[in-house]
Amino acid sequence: MRVLAFSIDLPGHLDWGGYLKTARELTRRGHDVMWVSGPMVKAQVRAAGVAFTPTSITGWRHALPPIRPDLSPQQREMERMRRAIIVWLDAASVLAAVQALEEVADAFRPDVIMTEPFAAAGAILAERRGLPLVVVGRPAQPPKAPNPRRLPNPAIPFIERLLEQAGMEGRYWDLDRGHPRSPHLHLDFFCREWYADLKAVEPQTHFCGGAPAPPQSLALPPDARPLLLVTLGSTFANDENFFRIAAESALLSVARPLLVTGQRTPHILASLRQAPPGPAIIRDWISYDKLFPCLAGAVHHGGVATTHAALVHGVPQVVVPHAGDQYPQAARVTQAGVGYGIRPRDFTIENAPLILADILWDPEFQENARRLAAIMQGLGGPAAAANAVEMLL
Repeated sequence: MRVLAFSIDLPGHLDWGGYLKTARELTRRGHDVMWVSGPMVKAQVRAAGVAFTPTSITGWRHALPPIRPDLSPQQREMERMRRAIIVWLDAASVLAAVQALEEVADAFRPDVIMTEPFAAAGAILAERRGLPLVVVGRPAQPPKAPNPRRLPNPAIPFIERLLEQAGMEGRYWDLDRGHPRSPHLHLDFFCREWYADLKAVEPQTHFCGGAPAPPQSLALPPDARPLLLVTLGSTFANDENFFRIAAESALLSVARPLLVTGQRTPHILASLRQAPPGPAIIRDWISYDKLFPCLAGAVHHGGVATTHAALVHGVPQVVVPHAGDQYPQAARVTQAGVGYGIRPRDFTIENAPLILADILWDPEFQENARRLAAIMQGLGGPAAAANAVEMLL
């Protein structure tokens, strides 16, 4: 089987709880897997043992002009929402990525296309070529019943414009929810229990959970306090105040903060290192497989990779969402009893120490986290995902 796996060129979008690991498992089983993305993630993909073809454009707009300073607060919020859509659904950028993928597909001749929710060009390519599509990182949901009172998804005009310019019907799109949807297979590396807020999930969704990484040595100075991760991932790390509040709150909660700023905000890293918040450990990147077996808690933005790693390792967490899908992730953390989802404006130096002390020292959070981890660990992880992909052909 020949599998073309596509993602936008951000490190977090290789993961989704198990995307790259599934590609590695398919490769290990003897399938021809070709990962296509931007050069920024080449080293990470090849280090996993997966073949890689670089493309100059993936459809993701890495640079947008600054928001105009003369906008009102309401206008600024509307502009932030528009930018959250156009960053991955700009028709010109996505169609250029489709053209680049067509050239790869002409040479590679895939049997199956795998894509992630924000890699729109992958869904266009699969429909154009009449190939089975695997969507990684989100369950498939049934169509919404008509409701004249419900506001339409703001992404719909952008998707419709994209499909019109691509000459596609949109067989691989869920317009109601504004993301790719496959009738063949959705791979989700959480569990059905995690999506208690979803009334129904379609049968082509395969919940794969995950497996915790084995304990490894972390080269950190010895310290008796429990280790707490503080991160905003790779896209939302331009918030130094968040890191400082979380670090000070961790120290007040008798924890040892490890701040991971990401590699796209060197000025944040430099500022924190120049005036560190107490004895906090500060890094721009760290392997989650090495880190999470050593953690007592995590404070983060609600990105899929970080949320998944905490769940599968049974680590209580606090999610402070910054955009998009991070808000439902925060709500699910609270609903599952594995931590708290906190609005950014409520994550203050007055509130945060109490919140962190709860997840670190209240046995109920630890027990709930271990219970959900056991469920996820029983679903098979990337091996189960690879089995599901093999069943397509």
